[in-house]
Amino acid sequence: MIATQFSSLSFLHNWRTKLVYFFLTPLIDMLLLVLITTQYTGKFNWTVGIASIAIDAARLSLQTMNELLVKDANLRIDFEMVTKRPFSPRYWFSKTLVALLIGSLLAVINLFLAFCLRAPLAIIIRALVMLPVLCIDGIILGFTAWTISWQMNDPYFAQNLFSSLIELVSGILVIITAYPTWLTKIALLFPFYGPVNLIKTGHANLAMGYLTIIIWLLIGLIGYIIQLNQIRQTKGHRY
Repeated sequence: MIATQFSSLSFLHNWRTKLVYFFLTPLIDMLLLVLITTQYTGKFNWTVGIASIAIDAARLSLQTMNELLVKDANLRIDFEMVTKRPFSPRYWFSKTLVALLIGSLLAVINLFLAFCLRAPLAIIIRALVMLPVLCIDGIILGFTAWTISWQMNDPYFAQNLFSSLIELVSGILVIITAYPTWLTKIALLFPFYGPVNLIKTGHANLAMGYLTIIIWLLIGLIGYIIQLNQIRQTKGHRY
């Protein structure tokens, strides 16, 4: 079942898309953010570069989880799941594991390249410690994004929204307390600031991030159950 999940991911179908997703996109993101920082600080900032890699891993985990679920919906597997085993441990574990492995692979590849370019080992280690947290955050947001957009004409709507916001709300370039008040409030609605701050500074309060992602998971579960009931009513099924 795990192999089937990997084979269904569009960006794993050929070496060009693999190159873009696992090398070019993270490299471009890292260089862009580091160059912006260098313009204002006058020096190359590895903390921003490593944090960018970690956030790209979280984003790819988010996109992977969402794509796997959307593909099942396109194949009408979601209706079969709803009527038979909507909370199947095997089904959800396979999706989660694949998304976690994909995000982790991106991070490990690019952190190794950063190490070869003499990035400080201490920052790399902090990124590796936070990597599971960030990838799980991305997976939960990917699931919640799917439940929000499940029956929409554009099933990728919420995923595209979350993916576009992820760098802004994580505070990679600027600490979020320096944001305008309204933007700080938006950033704190997402769980990425704490892990990114720990990667950059070596210390952070992660409790708020854990609470935030639990809330997102609850939103996703509530949305999932509501959608289940609507689909079952439409198709004439009952609990």
